[in-house]
Amino acid sequence: MQTAEQLIVLTSQAVSCELGGEAVILDIRSGQYFALSPVGAQIWKLLESPCTLASLCAKLAEEYDVEPARCEADVSALLGQLAGHGLIAFEECG
Repeated sequence: MQTAEQLIVLTSQAVSCELGGEAVILDIRSGQYFALSPVGAQIWKLLESPCTLASLCAKLAEEYDVEPARCEADVSALLGQLAGHGLIAFEECG
């Protein structure tokens, strides 16, 4: 699982597009499709530039009325699912 200091990066095995405000992601290795809600699509878009969990949640807090602890818990859960499918990876900073 990720730590606060790690960068979250999209992997090369995922291609995506926006469709009706949602993100549709294709895992080109497995051929499996994933759909993200509008908030999930915003998270995916923010991940186009590698960032930490803290910076990701800070950006989301600017856009949505969400408590920091709730944001971190919900985003961590989504990141865990995306990492489990190999769509994102965690890298050490620096």
